[in-house]
Amino acid sequence: MVWIKTLLLFLFSYSSVSYSTELNEEEEMYFNFVDLNNDGVISYEEIEQSLNLLFQIIDLNQDNKISQNEINELKHIIESLR
Repeated sequence: MVWIKTLLLFLFSYSSVSYSTELNEEEEMYFNFVDLNNDGVISYEEIEQSLNLLFQIIDLNQDNKISQNEINELKHIIESLR
């Protein structure tokens, strides 16, 4: 489960480095993905729910394991969102 949290952090930091005090469009998209109840803040429960959802999305064959091929597919999904 720790590596999934690392993956989520990667998603947040994957966007280009910006020193603005506001989120750019890509960062806002990731924030909104995790802010499940749209209250403008992210709770620990929302992070866990998002991680579970993300795991299910990535685990294409539903074997409760994520392969390198499934990670590559995730990379394609992320690129298509840009």
